[in-house]
Amino acid sequence: MDMNKNSATAAATTDEKKLRRTRDDRILAGVCSGAARFLGIDANIIRVALAVFTIFGGAGIALYAIGWVLIPEEGAEKAIAEDMIKKASDSPAFQDAVKKTRDAFNKPRANA
Repeated sequence: MDMNKNSATAAATTDEKKLRRTRDDRILAGVCSGAARFLGIDANIIRVALAVFTIFGGAGIALYAIGWVLIPEEGAEKAIAEDMIKKASDSPAFQDAVKKTRDAFNKPRANA
């Protein structure tokens, strides 16, 4: 009996829902359909909500862009933002900017 419980737990962990941008049922980048699949609702509900947020303040466009960059696509291990950060961290210009920033914060300040 204990063995069945362990196999059921293992099956549940492999079937975890993950937030991913979908490749099917997408209109632009799959953010709405991926979020809808994750939440278990219709994608059109999320699309209408984003349209309302866009009309009243423009937040819908920003939310969609953030989702596009931060949510990985189905089949991908990393999101676009993770790839951009990895590429930037390997750049000598980025490393130089980080060093200059650290030096500026670590510089002793004169009390005025």
